[in-house]
Amino acid sequence: MVLGYRRSTPVASPTVESRSTSGVIFALSLLVDRLVTLGLADEGRSEQARGQRSVREALRQLSGCVRESPLVCRVIDGDFALEGAPIDRAFTREDPLAAQLLQRCLGLRVGSIAVRQGASSSELLTLAGLLARGPREVPSGRVSTDTPTTMSSIAPPGPPRELLRTWNVLVMPVEVPSRLRMPTPAEAIAILAAPSEDGTSGSPVASALSRLVGAHEDAAAQRAAEQLVLLIADAEAHDDRAVIEGIGRTVMAQIHSVGSGPGRLALERLARRLQRRRSLELLAQAVPHAIDRLPLLELLARAGEMAVDVLVQQLLAAQDSPSRRSYFDSIVSLDLGATQLFALVNDPRWFVVRYAVAILGEMGVSTADEVMLPLLAHTDDRIRIAAARALLRLGTPRALQGLHAAVDDSNSEVRRIASVAYGLSGGTSQSGLGVRPPAAKLASALNREVDEEVAIEMVASLGRLGSADAMQRLLRIAQLSPPQTQDGPADGTRREPWLRVAAIEALVRARGNAVRGTIDSLVNDPNPEVAATAFRFRS
Repeated sequence: MVLGYRRSTPVASPTVESRSTSGVIFALSLLVDRLVTLGLADEGRSEQARGQRSVREALRQLSGCVRESPLVCRVIDGDFALEGAPIDRAFTREDPLAAQLLQRCLGLRVGSIAVRQGASSSELLTLAGLLARGPREVPSGRVSTDTPTTMSSIAPPGPPRELLRTWNVLVMPVEVPSRLRMPTPAEAIAILAAPSEDGTSGSPVASALSRLVGAHEDAAAQRAAEQLVLLIADAEAHDDRAVIEGIGRTVMAQIHSVGSGPGRLALERLARRLQRRRSLELLAQAVPHAIDRLPLLELLARAGEMAVDVLVQQLLAAQDSPSRRSYFDSIVSLDLGATQLFALVNDPRWFVVRYAVAILGEMGVSTADEVMLPLLAHTDDRIRIAAARALLRLGTPRALQGLHAAVDDSNSEVRRIASVAYGLSGGTSQSGLGVRPPAAKLASALNREVDEEVAIEMVASLGRLGSADAMQRLLRIAQLSPPQTQDGPADGTRREPWLRVAAIEALVRARGNAVRGTIDSLVNDPNPEVAATAFRFRS
């Protein structure tokens, strides 16, 4: 088993101050309420929703909160439980919008909501839309051709494993109790002991497993194991996935049951036999269809990098989004095989490279930044986007510095992620850079930016940088437009109303009461949106 790599600290730490997290909840509640009030919760009406001023303001407020702190909350005992803080019953009683959001979560049977720092406004609007639509319109069985790191739903039968998944947002349903524990040996055998098509009860496999489980001494267990070894070989020859899965589940359940007692050697012998490649392939094929994957993944983990290679091959061959998502999550959970994934980064197939960098990013393999950085110059937009997301997820000094150079990329999503990296670099405790990057390159890119969402992200990152140059740039953007020349503003600074609003918000978050004079001067601004923003912050 090769573990020769270092893990990085994720950009979005799961432990956050409850006050910051509650701010995200309140902002999300407001956005959901706006969508419901205007009747714009449907999936196909996101662009129409963005055109509404009240939705735009709420979305901007939520985006700002998420930049400051990730959201990690669960719904426990009918109330929100924020990560790292005890349940506060007064939290939802004091705010009617938060109470309505909680009721929607209960109706949807939401178990947890997680939003990473760096989430795009599109992702946040998708999250709010899901919560605003209500339980009758929860999407299910959606088939997507996108990567496992974007939205997907697990198709029936069985309860959904996730209600929503994007790169930075994950909404999980209430846990099914049977998925929270290792099944007993008897439960693992039951599926193989069902009546066969000819009406006979049980099977040779079920009988052998019953003798294995009922053995009270090593000799009896070894005799049962010898028969099971032959049955495993027969199942491999006939591609009988159900038999291999049933034996694997029973063996792992019995290992947990007997501990170091009688029969342990026989069980270990069977576990080693199941680590041959053909058995691993059949076990891997069962992963997308299993409600309880824990025994399968535990057995696969014993095979080390061979199991990772098998899962990767299954991932590449999968024909539907739920299966790809299952294999993707399984590889990440095993936390093995980084050396194999490194090799796949240079694969000529674009989708293989995208999977490899996405998995390395989720696993937090800090040394992967070295092989990912050259991908930021790749000609394929899909690979550049995947590499940028993974580098941001790693959050190493080298990864963030490399992303800074991508602020002029031709793809808007790559530019947005690069802008987020500037903001993360503003906090040395996260990035470890020690020195903030200069604001000049980001400010110059802002003057050329044509995408509104990217420009707003750039403005927010200038505020998070917090340098004197960054603050001066924000002040110039926020103030009233200077005399115009034939080529635009006299000082060359962009001042669209929506950009001025973003600059005001960035200034307040960066300097607080220190910019009160500027805020006061904008309360009577000719633009109503700018004036309303200034009034809101002054109040």
